[in-house]
Amino acid sequence: MSPARPRTPRLARRRAAALLVAATTALTLAACGGTADDGDEAGAATSEESSAFPVTIEHALGTTTIEEEPERVVTLGWGSQDTALALGVVPVGIPADTWAGDPETGLLPWTAEAIDELGGELPETYVDLPEVDVEEIAALEPDLILATYSGISPEVYAQLELIAPTVAYPDQPWLVSWQDQTLINGRALGQEAEAEELVAEMEALLAETGAENPSLEGLTFAYVYGSPDGTLSAYVEGDPRVELLTGLGMELAPGVADLEAPEGTFFVNLGTESTDLLADADVLITWFNDEQEQASVEALGTFASIPAVQRGSYLPLLDRQLGMAMSTTTALGLPWGLSEFVPQLVEAADAVPAD
Repeated sequence: MSPARPRTPRLARRRAAALLVAATTALTLAACGGTADDGDEAGAATSEESSAFPVTIEHALGTTTIEEEPERVVTLGWGSQDTALALGVVPVGIPADTWAGDPETGLLPWTAEAIDELGGELPETYVDLPEVDVEEIAALEPDLILATYSGISPEVYAQLELIAPTVAYPDQPWLVSWQDQTLINGRALGQEAEAEELVAEMEALLAETGAENPSLEGLTFAYVYGSPDGTLSAYVEGDPRVELLTGLGMELAPGVADLEAPEGTFFVNLGTESTDLLADADVLITWFNDEQEQASVEALGTFASIPAVQRGSYLPLLDRQLGMAMSTTTALGLPWGLSEFVPQLVEAADAVPAD
């Protein structure tokens, strides 16, 4: 497949916006309320995009300048492809999701829907974990590489920036809020204002959903991953999973909020001897690869002793696509999965005893 694609027309960008707005029904009027003449609007937008460049972005691995509007965008890691698509840009290459994506295409459903809606050629897909195949990326002849939510090493970054301007994570590998991820990618694409609108729409969707489910307000939570070997890890502030739940009005449990993640990570390994740190979590959320893994972890005495598990205010996620949608918190994945996720969360919250 040729990676070439025509510059995304403005119409396609509107269709992408419509896709997001359709899923965030409460925001429809705000997003689509303009009355400007279409032709004038398109002309103004083109002028605005052209004037957005050059763009200079500082990140953890250096400073990157994008001289002109990119036409061949490649993404690495999680989420950046969704932001690009939500802004009307179909990348020429995106990572295949081998965990939750379609077995044939590697595409997550909301990503595939957006690509279909925008039209054009399907992006090339590749596996970028645990290692990035730099030669494979170079073959796509990108003019921008978005690795905002990734774990690329300084060595890989040094190779990538010789291929094309590359934007890495702002501070630490794999630790960037969904808001920052959206804004940084939007700026790199010359659509900072549009990215700000996306963030505002997502925050409004979370706030409205939280208001519709007041039983969540003020409840404390911990989001963990347990494995059959007894390892137990808690996600920390700044991780998109945590930010999504606080956006719904919940609060990170003090026992976890006080933890400091080691540099370069987005979680803290509690160990089986430290599950007492989860005692103040009203609700415990976790995910499993399959039912067998779930049964093995839930049979561990240390896991079963966690108060939230004992009283049933516990949400185990087994649906990989839903788990991924609620993990990456993108402008496409959030509206795709939120309406299915929240009722399960509320059911767990209902098991929390009243004060």
